[in-house]
Amino acid sequence: MQRSPLDGNRPPGARAIPYRRQRVARPYDGTVTGDGPTPDDDVDRVLADKALLGREGFASGADLYERARPGYSGESVAHLVSVLGIGPGRRVLDVASGTGKLTRELVATGATCVAAERSASMRGSFARAVPGVAQVGADALALPFGDGTFDAVTVAQAFHWFATVEALEEFARVLRPGGGLGLVWNERDESDPLVAELTRVSRWDVHQPYPVGRDFGAVVDASGRFGPVTRSRFRFTQWLDRSAFVEQVASRSYVVVLPEDRRRAVLDDVAALADRHPEPIALPYLVDCFTARAR
Repeated sequence: MQRSPLDGNRPPGARAIPYRRQRVARPYDGTVTGDGPTPDDDVDRVLADKALLGREGFASGADLYERARPGYSGESVAHLVSVLGIGPGRRVLDVASGTGKLTRELVATGATCVAAERSASMRGSFARAVPGVAQVGADALALPFGDGTFDAVTVAQAFHWFATVEALEEFARVLRPGGGLGLVWNERDESDPLVAELTRVSRWDVHQPYPVGRDFGAVVDASGRFGPVTRSRFRFTQWLDRSAFVEQVASRSYVVVLPEDRRRAVLDDVAALADRHPEPIALPYLVDCFTARAR
């Protein structure tokens, strides 16, 4: 597996796409959107089952996700666009598209994009954020498209929920021969002291759905349907006011499903951490990208 230096350099010929920073101006009032299960025994069952958490954790609260989560850096998007050959005349399927954080950047290239997302809540927020882009309510394991329909398949911040050979078989099926696959994650840089403390107080170290820095290229290689896999990493910083800092945590799947008392306890601890830092608060990220071609 090839690796690029962790320097965020744009590949030759790639088009720069500006990263849109987000801020939320109102003060945190202790409330969040999204109604997760309330009985503790139900919550613990969901938290213990990652597949169930992936479904329940994003069944509601999409507007909060759209408001608080970062988009993708211009460097990382330009990398995907260049390596996968995304642009005018190309058809791209964005799987588990969420609220369209990546989709909107791909649309800006002139490509024809289709979004596949299981959550009705996410699809509603997507329609408001990325109007005019076709959506389907579909699971990654059962895509309602014919063989060879797309030139590229992308998955942003979601492949860990369905990182299986079966999903990769389905991606390969809907891709034309030689079509591109791009997997991308925004991962908070845990070498930063603030992020390390945020990991602890937000219980991310307990409930994270996959080990930070996991080599998903090995999963892609194991499918035998794609290769070779290239891993590239980029840096960027999300600048947040205190409200957005708390809401970024509130949008996480394992927080959404908590009953109100447990959710409030987590968010109060995060708010206390935010109060110890001047605004805007810098939250550094590593963007982890895996790209490959269908065999």
